[in-house]
Amino acid sequence: MEQGKFREDLFYRIHVVPVDLPTLRDRREDIPLLIEHFIARFNRLKGKDIAGVSDDVLALLMEYNFPGNVRELENIIEHAFVLCQGGVIELHHLPQHLSGQAESGALRLGKAVTLDGMEKLLIADALRRNDGNRQKAAKELGINPSTLFRKLRILKIAVPHTPDKS
Repeated sequence: MEQGKFREDLFYRIHVVPVDLPTLRDRREDIPLLIEHFIARFNRLKGKDIAGVSDDVLALLMEYNFPGNVRELENIIEHAFVLCQGGVIELHHLPQHLSGQAESGALRLGKAVTLDGMEKLLIADALRRNDGNRQKAAKELGINPSTLFRKLRILKIAVPHTPDKS
């Protein structure tokens, strides 16, 4: 506005309710749902019948930081969609910068992604984002705090220590 490139009245018209959207790297639990959404959409648009992604691809995408946010995930899936001729998107269908990361052994999850492993990753990430606050992490995950406490014990997840702020 000060440089005269944006009208002051327009700024105040659109600045009614600021919306703070978390980045994709802060909402990793959304990645599988977004992948399904993009695959369904590209199946409709391109007339293909791709069922999903392999466990290796899912593990890699769960670990990736997504500097381009949701749009980057969409572009990755579209790239893989064009190259995939079978029913499942594999590592070699991904853009080179991602498939190179997989070959370098950058995956924290390893080859097999189990439901417990995925749940453990999502819970640990929620705890990290909430500085170890289990009540806030449970709310973010959409589960009861007692359920979270039970899962922490069963899955043997260490709660990060938060420094005393007093």
